[in-house]
Amino acid sequence: MNVIIIEDEPGAAKNLEILLEESGRDISILTVLESVVESIEWLSENPAPDLGFFDIQLADGVSFEIFDLQQINFPVIFTTAFDEYAIQAFKVNSIDYLLKPVKLDDLTFALDKFEKLKEPKGNVDGNLLSEILTSIQQKQTTGSFLIHYKDKLIPLSVDEFAYFYIKEELVHGVTYDDKTYPLEQSLEELELRLNHSDFFRANRQYIVAKKAIKEIDFFFNGRLLLNLIPKSKEQVLISKAKAPTFKQWMKGS
Repeated sequence: MNVIIIEDEPGAAKNLEILLEESGRDISILTVLESVVESIEWLSENPAPDLGFFDIQLADGVSFEIFDLQQINFPVIFTTAFDEYAIQAFKVNSIDYLLKPVKLDDLTFALDKFEKLKEPKGNVDGNLLSEILTSIQQKQTTGSFLIHYKDKLIPLSVDEFAYFYIKEELVHGVTYDDKTYPLEQSLEELELRLNHSDFFRANRQYIVAKKAIKEIDFFFNGRLLLNLIPKSKEQVLISKAKAPTFKQWMKGS
């Protein structure tokens, strides 16, 4: 069985490697990848593995972005530090999750589920995988916010927001009519909940909507500068490492 591991924490990746060896199965780890960008590059240049272990939160984004930008035709087992309540959306059909720190019993159970996913001839049911991933995306996507603003509760649709940013440890959302609202969620929580076809984690400070991007300027050292509508108070930059993923996202429908 050929597997890949997508994990940006070296300790967690090493622990998973050890447990896979202890599982008693004939497993070959093809590679350990640390980011969305690196994962997309590897998957586009190499044959698909039999199974992938995907950490959800990576250094340059969330692993769901990989599914948006690269066709995944093999089963995936997610790994996450979230508790039972937060990750119920990911426990769907044949796709499982491993709660960190990963334990051997949980890994064995997940591998058993993987083997049941195979068809009699040993091929992976790609259609079933696609349906599962679509179900996950639908379950985890946020449609609206109920915002506590001054002495009111204001319902706002996600479509009304142009971008989200963090400043002085507080997260704010900016609407297309240039109004700013405080949000209770962290940027990490928003990144998981927003539709990845419509929103992109530009950097540690900003998540931007595709519709809010007016122009993209080339910046120093291979970076990209986003000109947003409404205009942001600070420069919103895409790093050189993340620029290829961003460009692929912009080309998507």
